Amino acid sequence: MPLAVLVSAIASTLLLPPVSPLLLCLAGVLLRRRMPRGAAAMVALGVGLLLLFSTRAGALLVVRPLENQYPALSDAGAASNAQAIVVLGSGRIDRAPEYGGTDDANPIGMKRLQYGAYLHRQTGLPILVTGGNPDGSPESEAAVMARVLQRDFGVSVRWQEQRANTTADNATLSAAMLRADGIERVLLVTDSLHMPRAMQVFSRTGLQVQAAPTVFAGPARSRLTDYFPNAGSLQLSSYALREWVGQCWYLLRR
Repeated sequence: MPLAVLVSAIASTLLLPPVSPLLLCLAGVLLRRRMPRGAAAMVALGVGLLLLFSTRAGALLVVRPLENQYPALSDAGAASNAQAIVVLGSGRIDRAPEYGGTDDANPIGMKRLQYGAYLHRQTGLPILVTGGNPDGSPESEAAVMARVLQRDFGVSVRWQEQRANTTADNATLSAAMLRADGIERVLLVTDSLHMPRAMQVFSRTGLQVQAAPTVFAGPARSRLTDYFPNAGSLQLSSYALREWVGQCWYLLRR
């Protein structure tokens, strides 16, 4: 695993729920004798944040502002002025036994590929998949994605960008590969939460990029259970907060 990817993973673990609220609680416990009132407030805040982000209602507080930045394409066919479809990688499932022990796309990655295949059928545009080996696996994410697109959707990939280990790499390396074939206008496929950060870096490559987001959480119907803590909502909150942190990091590096 590249050092930069490892450092990013450690930082994300410390900054995001559930670890960050628990660290806040721990700090409060350690400081309870020195500053009892402040320590009690830190513990209460940590517990409160953990409970808040463990509910769907709490998760939507950080999810909706991300999703609203790039709405879904209203008509996939209307995007025919694009020349190619770019689908971003999203990790993998290692050695899936039901597929003979080969790596498979993870759930978010599968939804990106499904939508990429849908857009391909609607527009006839060729597909580029991008993803390297950020976890140190022997096979690139792009190779896994290409195999899944062919196996499950009957769609062949024209380009495989197999070196990118970050979203910024996805943008620069994909742009170079596409320009070599005279491609300047693309549809960018990733999930709705990741799209703002992806557009942030793809817009700097000089490509003309149209967002084609998928996997929206916000439009779901409201239910009483939205206010019940659960692991799935905590995972959604953590993912959305990670994207906010990532956007801030990109802005600082400009």
